[in-house]
Amino acid sequence: MRFPAGVRVKFRAGQYLEVILGDASRRAFSMANPPQQSDGALLHVRILPGGAFSDTVLGALKTGDALDVELPFGDFHLRESRKPAILLAGGTGFAPMKAIVEDVLRRGVERDIALYWGARRRSGLYAEALAQKWASQRPSFRFVPVLSEESWEGRSGLVHRAVMEDFPSLSGHEVYACGAPGMVEAARRELVAERGLPSDAFYCDPFAESGDSS
Repeated sequence: MRFPAGVRVKFRAGQYLEVILGDASRRAFSMANPPQQSDGALLHVRILPGGAFSDTVLGALKTGDALDVELPFGDFHLRESRKPAILLAGGTGFAPMKAIVEDVLRRGVERDIALYWGARRRSGLYAEALAQKWASQRPSFRFVPVLSEESWEGRSGLVHRAVMEDFPSLSGHEVYACGAPGMVEAARRELVAERGLPSDAFYCDPFAESGDSS
């Protein structure tokens, strides 16, 4: 989406916007573009049959059509810290992670970052090549894709369990999680209880279960 000519909006990488539908209901979507791209918004939308936005509205949009949006919302963003950061994404929870990583790259922030991206099937890793590109360009960035329902040559299982396999202790880390509420809550509970992650070092943006959340 492009904002009206001359309009630029300040936001933090990781925040979201709300689309206002014709019946005044709202749908929230994380912005996948970094703040440096402030003249519009890139959304990652999972298409759901019969979804009020993802199917009905989005399916009918044409170039030049207008949407009512409000932004920014949320407090999900990378904190200023030197601690290693683990980005934990499920499905289209990759969207705010994309914004965060691209913001870090553009600002030249020196920090160890690992992105764990979980999906049911390989097709769910819809921007896998982009994440692999980041990893090839920056030694301090690591990308770990994880599939839960499809056999492949990579990591399998629950995405937060892959983090637990790789990190015996998370006492000196920060974790940023975005995805389905069940995934986020399981990650919070187990990483804190079993890997020593400080409870105040877990930041999250669970997607509401409205059927149309990104």
